[in-house]
Amino acid sequence: MNDDFTSEKLPESWIKVPLGEVIQLQYGKPLPSNIRVEGGQFKVFGSGGHVGSHNQALVTEPCIIVGRKGSVGNVFISEQPCWPIDTVYFVIPPAGIDIKYLFYHLIILNLAQLDKSTAIPGLNRDDAYKSIFNLAPQKIQGLIVQKIEELFSHIDAGVVELKQAKTKLQQYRQSVLNDAVTGKLTAHWREHNSDKLEPADRLLENILDDDPSPISVPG
Repeated sequence: MNDDFTSEKLPESWIKVPLGEVIQLQYGKPLPSNIRVEGGQFKVFGSGGHVGSHNQALVTEPCIIVGRKGSVGNVFISEQPCWPIDTVYFVIPPAGIDIKYLFYHLIILNLAQLDKSTAIPGLNRDDAYKSIFNLAPQKIQGLIVQKIEELFSHIDAGVVELKQAKTKLQQYRQSVLNDAVTGKLTAHWREHNSDKLEPADRLLENILDDDPSPISVPG
């Protein structure tokens, strides 16, 4: 999070509050991989995201997962029951807070920068709670989420178009090279300059005539 974010003036009816006044970061619980159920009903989340599945859920409400150990500050959202393990915190948004508004806001906070560990990266709750949260009116939160996702969909479409354009450019580049070495690229020039051309078989003769004797390498 940069200084501009915390110092920027907010619209009327918005307020800046410490994150700890809005949410509670709760600890996930261990779920060893040998206990998890492959193909289970509920997703298991670690600090790197979805790490498996299980047939029981630790959290039955929509929640946000925040990396606590390892991949510190990573933020994920689960709108279905899930199991956050002990390398993460989970957040159940309080009434009046749109879960997606909170999700996007936590990403902007860049909680990874709060890591003070020297060995295994870690996020302290008290440090996170001091981060500034821009609390917008509930209706505005929903409108913000709608606008974010609308713009993100345009960005995603743009990425797809860029990838397609890159593929087409690569194909065009290959076509240019192919036309270059098969004569198509210079067909128009040759048509108007046939008297200036040296036959390729004569060029080959000249190359062979000029070719120095092979260098003898001692055995």
